[in-house]
Amino acid sequence: MRFRLLSLSVLFLPAVLAAAAPPCAASPSTETPAAREPVPRNSTGDARNALLGKLFAQLAAAKTEEEGRALERAIQSIWLASGSPSIDLLMSRGLDALGEQNFERAYFYFDEVVTLAPGFAEGWNKRAAIQYIREDYAAALHDLEQALRLEPRHYEAIAGLGVILEELGDKKGALEAYRRALALDPWLRDGKIRIAPLELEVEGRGI
Repeated sequence: MRFRLLSLSVLFLPAVLAAAAPPCAASPSTETPAAREPVPRNSTGDARNALLGKLFAQLAAAKTEEEGRALERAIQSIWLASGSPSIDLLMSRGLDALGEQNFERAYFYFDEVVTLAPGFAEGWNKRAAIQYIREDYAAALHDLEQALRLEPRHYEAIAGLGVILEELGDKKGALEAYRRALALDPWLRDGKIRIAPLELEVEGRGI
């Protein structure tokens, strides 16, 4: 359990806690034009996809960690916007429970989200984190696959896939997943740290 919580804390919990916390205003010097645009409240649609495209392009080109974190928050705010007040409430309660490490309560809320809104990628992603803690890797992988089917650029879900593959012993698959996640978000927390030992094991070289 300790390893699972450590892995979760590296690649899942920072984003979860950021999503659960009240939004912080970015400084004018680091907030990008796309990050200042209104976030569409619908979970699908051309406006949402266009804004996400701008944010991902800026995230890939971000020069500083502060700029990268601001763009991550903007992307996460869009991912968390289900378009339904009731689903948003369930997600909020699940995030609160996850932030408190009350995993059974968090699972209850995220499971409700997945049942009521199967087209909402973030519900699948968050439930996958709980499945991982429960050591139900097959269920976690299934949930991550669903999240990525709905949002292929979900770098948190891709990184979560890497965590599970690494623990299952698929070092090559884990390395590929971490690289995919870092290509989308070069500022992914501890992503390069996780890649370095895998490159030595899989390819016999460092970064």
